[in-house]
Amino acid sequence: MKSHFLDRISIAAWSVTMLLALSAVLALPPKGANLIVGNTTVTLPADLASLFPPLLALLSGLGTEAVLRAHPIAEAGGLRFSARYWALPVALTMIAAVLQPQAPSALYQALGLLAFALLLSGVLAALYYSLDAQGVGYRRARAWLNLTCYAVALLLFLLIPRSWGIAARSAVTGGVALLLALELLRGTQLGGQRVGLYAAIVAAVMAEVALVLPLLGRSELSNGLLLLLLFYLLVSFSWQTLLRRLNRLVAVELLVVGAVGLALILLFA
Repeated sequence: MKSHFLDRISIAAWSVTMLLALSAVLALPPKGANLIVGNTTVTLPADLASLFPPLLALLSGLGTEAVLRAHPIAEAGGLRFSARYWALPVALTMIAAVLQPQAPSALYQALGLLAFALLLSGVLAALYYSLDAQGVGYRRARAWLNLTCYAVALLLFLLIPRSWGIAARSAVTGGVALLLALELLRGTQLGGQRVGLYAAIVAAVMAEVALVLPLLGRSELSNGLLLLLLFYLLVSFSWQTLLRRLNRLVAVELLVVGAVGLALILLFA
C-alpha cells in the first residue's frame, strides 16, 4: 500500500468522525428561529441541524472518492461510475448519525465515534482492494464488505429510533437497504444499471415490509430479525438472478433457509 493511500483513509475517516462529533455537541437554531443578518431578520424555514445528514453523506462520499483515486486502476483512467462505491460508507455514516443520539452518556458517544472511525477506515481499505478483482486481497476485501453490509443492516433494523413514525422508519429502511444492496450486488462484477435496478427492487420491498411489520404487534427484536432475513433472501435471489444461476435447486435451498430462519425467529424472538 502506498503511503498516500493510507493518508487519504486517515483524513477521510477522521474528517467524517469530527463532523459527526460536532453534530452531537453543537446546538443550532431550530425551525422558526429568527436570525439577524445585518439590518434584516430572517426566520429559519427548517432546523439548521437538518443540514448535518446531507453534509455527512457528502463528506463520506468525497472521502471514498479520494481513497479510490489513489488506486493504480483509477490513476490509469480505468475507474468509471465511481459514485457507486460510495454506497456503504454513506450508509455506515447515516447509521452512525442515527444511533449516536441514543448513546446513554458522553463516554459511550466517544467510544462509539472511535469504533465508527476504525470501521469506516476498514471499509475504505476494503473498497480500495475491491477495485481489482484479480488483485491480491480481493477475496478478503469482498468478504469484509459483505459482512459489514449485513452488520450495518442488522443495526439499522434493530436500533432505529422507536420515536420515529412508521412512515419515516420505512423510508430510512428502504434508503439504507438500497445503499447496502448496491454494495453487495456490486460483487457480481456486472454493469451498474442492472445492479441498480435489482437494488432498487430490494429497497422497495424492504420499505413496504417495514411499513407493515409494526402493525402486526410483534416485538421490535422479532421485526428487526425478520427484516434482516428478508434482506438476505432478496439480495441472494438477486445475486443468483444477475449471474443467471437461479435454478430450481438454488431456489429451493434459499427457500429452505428462509423457512428455517422464519421458524426460529417466530419461536425464539
